[in-house]
Amino acid sequence: MPQWTVPVPEVDRRTLVRGAAWSAPVLLVGATALPASASPLSDPQIVATTCFGTVTRCATVPAGTVTFTAYVGPNVAPAGSSVTITLPDGLSFISGSSPQTVAVGANGVVSVPAFKAAGAAGAYSIQASFTNAGTTVTAACTGTVTAAPGGVVGITRSVGGSTAVPTISTTPVPSITTGATGATSGDNNGRNTAIVTSDGSVKYWGENLTGTTTAPNTLGVVTGATEVSVWTSTSSTAAGGAVRTSGNSVYQFYTSGGTAPTVLAVNGITGTVLDVQATQGYGYALTTNGLYYWTTATGTTAPTASLMAGTAGNTITRFSAFGAGGALVKAGQVCTWTAPAATGTPLTCGTGNPSAVTQIQAFAGNSTQGAILLALTATGDLYARGPAVNSTAWVLYASNVATFDGWGVGGSGTSYTGGVYVTTSGATYQFMSINGNKQGGPSLLTTLAGKSITQVFASDGTYLALASNGTVYAWGGNLDTGRGDPTLQSAVTNAADLEVWGYHVGGGNFYGGGYVITGQPC
Repeated sequence: MPQWTVPVPEVDRRTLVRGAAWSAPVLLVGATALPASASPLSDPQIVATTCFGTVTRCATVPAGTVTFTAYVGPNVAPAGSSVTITLPDGLSFISGSSPQTVAVGANGVVSVPAFKAAGAAGAYSIQASFTNAGTTVTAACTGTVTAAPGGVVGITRSVGGSTAVPTISTTPVPSITTGATGATSGDNNGRNTAIVTSDGSVKYWGENLTGTTTAPNTLGVVTGATEVSVWTSTSSTAAGGAVRTSGNSVYQFYTSGGTAPTVLAVNGITGTVLDVQATQGYGYALTTNGLYYWTTATGTTAPTASLMAGTAGNTITRFSAFGAGGALVKAGQVCTWTAPAATGTPLTCGTGNPSAVTQIQAFAGNSTQGAILLALTATGDLYARGPAVNSTAWVLYASNVATFDGWGVGGSGTSYTGGVYVTTSGATYQFMSINGNKQGGPSLLTTLAGKSITQVFASDGTYLALASNGTVYAWGGNLDTGRGDPTLQSAVTNAADLEVWGYHVGGGNFYGGGYVITGQPC
């Protein structure tokens, strides 16, 4: 395998969504309209009317929160008709097992009985099945389960060359018992992790940030933290990150290495802060007013953020940054930047973009074909663009994808991208491309068959998979190297949140690690 130095562990990505313990039911716009295909008179139809939005793991969703509407031809189904409700692994009825038969009520409404969200963080779909005159139709409602606080376990990938099959080890972080979310990053010289606890403080450890797994340090100044992002320099001993708080403040932290980081408030940001990402050299904050950026302050003067030109307004739904570049979804369109700027035209919004993008990831590419991009659409199509797939146009990589996580490495010579995705039927695949050539796959991970994987986490050479029952599987190796099989991490139970990093140096060795926050049994 060609050797390279990976310039991307400075990137930190969050993949789990967080929210309140229980949110109001989500009305599906237009769901109560009579389906156009409801003919002839005996044809059954069923549509999702309200869903359960976002709930914290172990929360109970009250009866009637999730509803469907059943039809027979142009009319609502008669009261007393039967509809079968099936819950996925990770959700369970308060009374009785799944599936359950529910009677249609007034106006064709089907009320789903109360259920508990006992599964790991991720998306869950409830299915309704309705039969009339020998014809059966189905509909689904999808909601999100978020993490709950718990203890922390560190994960380490064994160091080795491209042909060695790596092993995975775990280390508890005993002093943190109420971890809520976190971030991690690393390379061959240092790895750093920060965890937000339920009281809003930030605990951290690492070779660059200081602190250890047995004695993490606490980030000063910051209170009410809700999100953290971490980067590790690939060219020095520096490290840092950014924090978002419940008070709508943003902070950056930085160290040149080996000393406690300096924490500074970031000025100039307006609007409600939705997301923060920190990279080597730049920090970013997405708000309801647009995407803000600032140059990482390495001294004691607080930085002032600027609104990136072309991003004003509440039209950006998500973004992914790497250093001075990145990608965002603006009014449904994918745009990229190579250097943030407050004036001019830093954004490039090309034609032929995938529509209804629900997830975007960007990695450093090259000057000829731009950034390495991965995008998932609402219809389950996974697209790629850039030097790793040898195309400046979007390439359809996989279909029927429910969720994915990827990584990318670009340069003037060889470019790489890889990752893991889960299909809508529950199968888990690992993928990789080098300069447009797919490497041995995508490869079906048969070890994960039947495990009900809800989230996957990918980096160069280190991977994690989260199952709906809170267990975690880990493995190392890419499709063009010695790869181990996903193995159950017995030290991890009731996993609530996790993240992974990976790094490959020019000498051939791979490095990797991550963390898992373990929740309490429901």
